[in-house]
Amino acid sequence: MPEIKFFVTYGTWRPELQGLEGIQKAMKEWSKTAEENGLKVQFWGAPFGVSENAICVMKGTVENYTKLAALNASYAASRTNMVLIW
Repeated sequence: MPEIKFFVTYGTWRPELQGLEGIQKAMKEWSKTAEENGLKVQFWGAPFGVSENAICVMKGTVENYTKLAALNASYAASRTNMVLIW
């Protein structure tokens, strides 16, 4: 049965992270937060071909993904594409 399983989020790194070390620390914490809410961060980094400078790909359910909406991610001004798995 088809279901939405992956969430591809694009955003802009928060300026207060101040470079790669800050981003790495923040994403380690964000990955833990995601896991506590039932999602697994598959990978994160810097995407090419889009206007944003941050990408985070997570796996889980729509219900668990919506729990993250109220939490403070390491990136701002984000948008998410959901992937339907057949």
